[in-house]
Amino acid sequence: MMSKFKRIVRDPEICGGQPTIKGTRVLVLDILDWMKEGKDFNEIISNFPSITREDIQEIIAYAKEMIAGEVIIYGSKEGKVSIG
Repeated sequence: MMSKFKRIVRDPEICGGQPTIKGTRVLVLDILDWMKEGKDFNEIISNFPSITREDIQEIIAYAKEMIAGEVIIYGSKEGKVSIG
């Protein structure tokens, strides 16, 4: 199955398999941390010149999809059910 995310890759040989921007060693989580701290796209790009605005937009879409893929069912023994 092909991923719909063309800019985000997971390779066990790069950063331990964590999601990164294709062609870089920039972690998706690092960019999300910068966004959490209130940094805008221009600030992020100036600190990570190997990524683009489109890369950041795809990170946001990727994070949204990862969150939407989990449904919490309160009261179940497991506490959550992952829908993939």
